[in-house]
Amino acid sequence: MATIHVLIVEPAPRRRERLAACLSHETGFEVVGAGDDFMYVGQLPFLRRSPVEILLINIDQPDMIRTDMWATIRVLLPSARIVALTEGTDDSILKAALGAGVTALYRLDADPDILRQVVRKAAQGLVDYDRDLVERAKSSLFTPSEETQVRISELVIDFQAQEATRKGKPIHLTPLEFKVLAHLARNRGRPVSSAELLEAVWQTPASEGGTMAQVRNCIKRLRRKIEPGTKHLRYIQSFRGWGYVLRDPHEQ
Repeated sequence: MATIHVLIVEPAPRRRERLAACLSHETGFEVVGAGDDFMYVGQLPFLRRSPVEILLINIDQPDMIRTDMWATIRVLLPSARIVALTEGTDDSILKAALGAGVTALYRLDADPDILRQVVRKAAQGLVDYDRDLVERAKSSLFTPSEETQVRISELVIDFQAQEATRKGKPIHLTPLEFKVLAHLARNRGRPVSSAELLEAVWQTPASEGGTMAQVRNCIKRLRRKIEPGTKHLRYIQSFRGWGYVLRDPHEQ
């Protein structure tokens, strides 16, 4: 039986290790890629060389709603079949993956036996989708499109351009800072826990090594950049020991 070479793109180290163990402990699979072989496209690592039949990728990343990201993947790995894994919480990402023509679409927590079967089928060019995820994507086609930007007083967060402005002036944010701000903006007015931010942005919950200090430090940097500078006007409010909420400072 020919060996199937699999490249895993998963930002959470422990989850990546689990996926690698699921495949490498089974005859017929080889997980490829290490060290200097990697290059980065956006925040995602890809191989410069080595044969790859399957790209096994966690698509729960903000970049994965962009058509140019999918096009870049096709250029870098033109012959690889794509097995997309997701928690299924973002309908726009589901639609983008299906629109990009992935070979398989399944949940991140899929049973290891099912995952191995999906990878084998994908290597043969057989399309295989989780039925519930496809139904979710179909139903979302009949609902209004997700807003592309949010305005909160003088602050504008543009999800498509992945940038923020205040009073029309650009705010220079790192990709990580923008992801945190975007998650708060999509849930504006609703308190968001630090644990939720770790899972949604860092893709590394506390059980897998994520820390609340990561969230606190990022929020501090965000506040220095987006707050208008007046002590009583705060876009990001804290819920002590729990989380944060993004609100219009003039409506508090």
